[in-house]
Amino acid sequence: MITLLTGGTGGVKLLLGLAQVVPQREIAVIVNTAEDLWLPHGYFSPDVDTVLYALSGMLDESRWYGVAGDTFNTHRRLRELGFDEYLNIGDTDRATHILRGELMRRGLTLEQATRRIAEAMGVEAEVLPMSNQPVRTVIRTPQGRMNLQEWLVKHGAKPEVLGVSYEGSGEGCPRCAEAVESSEAVIIGPSNPVTSILPILSLDNIAQALRRARSRCVAVSPLVRGRPFSGPAHVLMRGAGIHPSSESIARLYREYCSAFVVDTQDAGFEVEGIRVLKAPTLMSTREQRRRLAEFLLEVCGVAH
Repeated sequence: MITLLTGGTGGVKLLLGLAQVVPQREIAVIVNTAEDLWLPHGYFSPDVDTVLYALSGMLDESRWYGVAGDTFNTHRRLRELGFDEYLNIGDTDRATHILRGELMRRGLTLEQATRRIAEAMGVEAEVLPMSNQPVRTVIRTPQGRMNLQEWLVKHGAKPEVLGVSYEGSGEGCPRCAEAVESSEAVIIGPSNPVTSILPILSLDNIAQALRRARSRCVAVSPLVRGRPFSGPAHVLMRGAGIHPSSESIARLYREYCSAFVVDTQDAGFEVEGIRVLKAPTLMSTREQRRRLAEFLLEVCGVAH
């Protein structure tokens, strides 16, 4: 089995590359849930849904979130009625939230509800929310504390970031740790470290499992020449006290992985205790995604 840690666009692109090389049933995906919210209509889990939509062939790849061809009638009507719905949620996407919320109200855990939805969508990979308990990424700004969606969407990522913290459970889903320990290879995807990967690493049992699996783990930088492929990762990294560079991220991850992959355009650097390798990390095309996935499996010594 291959386990991928992900959240956001970069990790999902890599997941689609892996799915070209490895059968879905041999992939486990540990997904960030620190952006999740209870909304009036149901339970919003954006990174989990992006993974489900990608693996089921439903993902809107023009935005890298939501459902391709979705309609927004409910969203528009709510706005017309004066409801402050700042998240632009499609009608088909909303149905997923409604079902998940109802399943959880009936007593299912987030992990169990995700499994039920994945099966209904025909997803064969094991999609694992990082925790069954609430974990929140909190952005501290001059205007006060905000969750990530408020800072990013409602306020357009404009408020100055004074700090970032993760609040809630310190334990991940037990199955996440089991997947890490039983995998031939573990990959930390090229996702925003502050909002996608560090929330997962903040969970004690998953972090400990990664340390034990370190020799089989490789990470991919989400930056090229200090800039992210998409989103405000560099802004959040500075706000969290992390210099926005691939070298800084390699130092951040080195206790969890034995190899770190940067783009061929990046300047060379060395970090004690970790191999720094170069490969094309741009994943604009299906072929580029597959090639990067193959390279990462080779780094981990996995035949494909």
